[in-house]
Amino acid sequence: MVTKAELKEQLRHKIDFKTKPTGSLGQLEDIALQIGLIQQTLSPKIEKPALLVFAADHGLADEKISPYPKDVTWQMAMNFVAGGAAISVFCRKNGINLKVVDAGVDFDFPENSPIIPAKIARGSRNMRKEPAMTIIECEQAMAKGAE
Repeated sequence: MVTKAELKEQLRHKIDFKTKPTGSLGQLEDIALQIGLIQQTLSPKIEKPALLVFAADHGLADEKISPYPKDVTWQMAMNFVAGGAAISVFCRKNGINLKVVDAGVDFDFPENSPIIPAKIARGSRNMRKEPAMTIIECEQAMAKGAE
């Protein structure tokens, strides 16, 4: 059996000696290496790919630092699941299952919505005035993300 270190070396060699300049694919090369290590193979395959989009509002939006108001967040989330956003088209064209997660949008999505409910709060608070989240909210968000 090949050790993790040996597999990593073999994968790195396979990636580096493709017909391309070494490192020219940037993070894609790191992702390929990671997938090979996870699957423990020199020929990893991605079956049933999925892309998760986490949507949430942040309290700093109240400071007008973003070009878009909070009201746009829920509209974009709905556009993602309706198939109208660029990421929706990309996923559809490439056979990738797109899932949208409400991680704290300041909006109540309909219960029959395909958006995955994972809201801890209706966005974070304005960190210029107070902590964006409490320790408990942060722990809940981390647990929800792991779920």
